[in-house]
Amino acid sequence: MKRVVLSILTAGLASVAAAQAPASPPAGGGPGPGQVVVLNSQRLALESAPGKEAYGRLKKMSDQKKEDLDKLEKDARDLVQKLNDQGGSMPDDKREQLAKQADDKQKAWKRAQEDAQRDLQEAERKEMAALENRIGPIVNEYFKEKKYAVVLDSRAGIVYRDDLIDVTDDVLKRINTTAALPPAKSSANGSASKAPAAPASKGAPPAGKSSGAPAPKPTPKG
Repeated sequence: MKRVVLSILTAGLASVAAAQAPASPPAGGGPGPGQVVVLNSQRLALESAPGKEAYGRLKKMSDQKKEDLDKLEKDARDLVQKLNDQGGSMPDDKREQLAKQADDKQKAWKRAQEDAQRDLQEAERKEMAALENRIGPIVNEYFKEKKYAVVLDSRAGIVYRDDLIDVTDDVLKRINTTAALPPAKSSANGSASKAPAAPASKGAPPAGKSSGAPAPKPTPKG
């Protein structure tokens, strides 16, 4: 998961030459146009809504593969244990047959391990490509909007950085508010459906109408 945004960062970088004449930072102390900022790509992959969805699908697949492998391993182990416990008292042909079954089951387990690893790697590659395509334009647009000169990955061996220039939280917010929200549904005639009006509370007169009670008369002076 951690390598997902590396190409996104490259796509989002502005010209490094712009850093030679950085603009003054905004009054709030945050990073401004032309500055070098820090981004934690792993957090984008794991904490963004699209990233969580991708991780959930990969975990579900991984759990199913593990369950299947555990069953194969148990079957192979049981056959080996039976061969060890009973093989000495079996006829030769029965013992050889059981030994072949145990060997075949162990080979099937090893092949299944290799297949599961290959399937998971391919699924991860597809999920990461889909995730990059989904959030890449959002991240790229954010960088362009902020006019940053360079964006560095905080996991790429930075010796020192000021937390004020870390924009990960802002980028996560942009992703989650842009990519995670479902499109608004429209009514059959193309216009958004109107929410029903809230019922009036008991005892309150309708808007624009008097309650019917006479207004109090002013008390005469002296």
